[in-house]
Amino acid sequence: MNVARLRQHFKIWLRIAAMSLSAQLSYGLGSFGFLLGKLIRLFFFFAYLLAIFRHTDRVAGYSLHEIALFFLTFNLIDIVAMVLFRGVYAARRVVEEGDFDYHLIQPCSPLFRMAASNVDFLDLATLAPVLALLAWAGPAVPGGLDPWRIGLYALLLANGIAIALALHVFVAGVAVRTQELENTIWIYRDLMFLGKFPVDVYAWPLRWALTFLVPIGVMVSFPAKGLLGTLSPAWTAYALTLASLLMAASVWFWKKSIAAYTSVSS
Repeated sequence: MNVARLRQHFKIWLRIAAMSLSAQLSYGLGSFGFLLGKLIRLFFFFAYLLAIFRHTDRVAGYSLHEIALFFLTFNLIDIVAMVLFRGVYAARRVVEEGDFDYHLIQPCSPLFRMAASNVDFLDLATLAPVLALLAWAGPAVPGGLDPWRIGLYALLLANGIAIALALHVFVAGVAVRTQELENTIWIYRDLMFLGKFPVDVYAWPLRWALTFLVPIGVMVSFPAKGLLGTLSPAWTAYALTLASLLMAASVWFWKKSIAAYTSVSS
């Protein structure tokens, strides 16, 4: 995709974002209640962690600050994915109501148009407390932080977001092919919630599944381990290779889904 096309897509995203913000502001009380609920959930999870660490110093070898780092990394990736790819959750409606036919003839990528059809600013608003808590948890890790660890953390965060994008593209492809979505997307959401804790706390079969089968652990646990300095170069290479393969496979699956699409009017 050339620079001019990237610029065009960015302008489209800004326009969609403005419309999404306007819609959310028009339901001020409901939006405030939804945002308050997200912040309360964040608060109660930390209260839950503090309650656990009142009775033990470590969980699966991790201290309170380290467990908090995994949870905050989960939130960071999940928030960015929800802000950028939230439109995928409405993919079934877009296909069933025939709007996808219009996406196909518009002068932009139909995948982009579907994924970016809704920008959730309520999720974006929760980013500030997450970043503030990350600033509290990060410097407290053993050995301190250095530019190498911070750089690796940023790289693996971007890698995790790329994996999240690939999984959302697969889900969008399923919606186009089958006009079904709920089961697929909620299976992803349920598995994603397991990323609140490091994969080390789970039994071996689940830990293996979250590393190789549905790579939620690679998305969430690997960046935190990179910041802690406990991720080996081999696992780092695996994470980067996996994201590249998943992105290539998801684009291939999307193109096949588009080729098999016959329009709701057919």
